[in-house]
Amino acid sequence: MKNLYLRFVRLIEIFENTICAAGLVLTTVLVFAQVVNRYWLHFEIMWLSDLALYFFTFFMLLAIALTTRVEGHTSVDVFLETFFKGEHMAKSRAIYIMILNLISIVIMFAFLPVVLKFTLRAITYPEYGTLVRWFNTSWLVECMFMMLVLSIFHSIHNVVVKFIDYRRQYVIPVSQEGK
Repeated sequence: MKNLYLRFVRLIEIFENTICAAGLVLTTVLVFAQVVNRYWLHFEIMWLSDLALYFFTFFMLLAIALTTRVEGHTSVDVFLETFFKGEHMAKSRAIYIMILNLISIVIMFAFLPVVLKFTLRAITYPEYGTLVRWFNTSWLVECMFMMLVLSIFHSIHNVVVKFIDYRRQYVIPVSQEGK
């Protein structure tokens, strides 16, 4: 069961990395094409910049989930480095990081019903772009919901992993000393 879960987590990591990398390349190509068309060929394609903006927003939302996975935005480094520096503070540092992740999970769960309401509305009533008429802008709201669910998943996973590491490092060795 543990191996199946770890494979699932690895699949999500591969999906996020691939999608975010593809989004970065695609957005860069679209912006480059728009610049070449506008300033070199003097043939502006009006909808190209809107499409680049839609793609950028879509992939940026998915990148938020990726940064949650690597704990890129869930900690305040200045506070952490100021008050929890040195080896003697490692135990307190680990507790602080777990508490921050738990607070983040509570906040994300608080936003979940609102985002779900917007997502269900976006699914029921699709809205299309003005210049890129085939682009359903409701996909961006649906992507925001997917980002929130992935962020909650990653945060819970990170808390469980940190808790297991904390137990291995600080709780179990202390209890084995008495034996």
